[in-house]
Amino acid sequence: MKTKGTKSKKIKLPYGDGSIYYVESRKRYSGQINLVIDGERVRKTVYGKTERETRNKLKELQIQALAGNLHGKKPPVPTIFQYAEKMMDEQLALNEIRQSSYDRKMETLKMLSAISNIPLDELTEDDIIAFFKTQLDYSQSCINKMYQLLGAVLSKATHRKIIEDNPIKEIKCPKSNKKTIPVRALTVDEQKKLLNVLKNEDIRYSDIMLLSMFTGMRIGECCALTVEDINLDDRTISVNKTVARGKYGKNVFNETKTSAGTRTLFVNDDVADFLRTIIGRKKSGLLFMSSNHNLVTTNQVNYSYSAALKSFGIVDKTVYGRVDLHSLRHTYATRCIESGMPAKVLQKILGHTDINITLNTYCSVFEKFRNEHLAVADEYMKANNLQIA
Repeated sequence: MKTKGTKSKKIKLPYGDGSIYYVESRKRYSGQINLVIDGERVRKTVYGKTERETRNKLKELQIQALAGNLHGKKPPVPTIFQYAEKMMDEQLALNEIRQSSYDRKMETLKMLSAISNIPLDELTEDDIIAFFKTQLDYSQSCINKMYQLLGAVLSKATHRKIIEDNPIKEIKCPKSNKKTIPVRALTVDEQKKLLNVLKNEDIRYSDIMLLSMFTGMRIGECCALTVEDINLDDRTISVNKTVARGKYGKNVFNETKTSAGTRTLFVNDDVADFLRTIIGRKKSGLLFMSSNHNLVTTNQVNYSYSAALKSFGIVDKTVYGRVDLHSLRHTYATRCIESGMPAKVLQKILGHTDINITLNTYCSVFEKFRNEHLAVADEYMKANNLQIA
């Protein structure tokens, strides 16, 4: 269908010819010009209220085309995976996150594989809801990580105007179907039983378990220790790395879980003698090694630990809570609290970034400790006839 208007008027522009004509239906002047963009000849159209305004717009198009600022095709919108990887690469390069955090985020990104190949501008609320409906059998911790990473990616994409609206902003973090049973410390009786087994039975990696139980170190931190990290004269352990799963499933040294995780632990004579026995004649190298002289992994220790608990009936099933490998660290922390250690001191020993982590993790133990001491204070005041009524 032809548009009514004045006859096309050919005009001479600085770098070529164009044409301008008035479009009655639009009440505007229309200008058209052929340009070479990305190696292809492209016809562009502009509109203006006056012939002069339209001419200036055509001139501007010519200048932008010659400068290489115009592109024929809009670059494709990245997928969730592509943009997440780019975002994390930037964060690592700017030291916003550590290598250990980067590796953990990459593992979380793999869990988003069902939607990670969807371009950002095609992802909808319905896609996100449908995805999380299939993830509810994971632990709450896993769901939180997936939700947080996806949220960060979409927030960044919205901020950079890659997408106009954030499809996750109205979606709350889903709740796991799994009942969360907290990891607990070993009771004193359970700890005595386990000590007896680890000292007197042939349990593989028992030394690593004992070290965690009497220092509060994470198993990965124990596995990463070298002879050079131990100073028997000062009775200290330098905790500065951990064993983690790197690219392609290879076990590697990594930074500690947090910056606060890098710390110096002071040990008593008992632990120092234990370490002296382990070191023996070694001058350097790993403190603990697998049978094929490689790094010992947390999974290897966990397999041996779980088998020992089961074989020797260590766990009292009448006590609420889940006993796993991390219970060794919890056991050390609990004994410290029971002995009267202040939370701030324990925070430094455990390598927690924030004292609230320490207080929240061991709140029930601190509560029990506080109540026991209040009872002692009450008895003291009663014995001295110091009562309010």
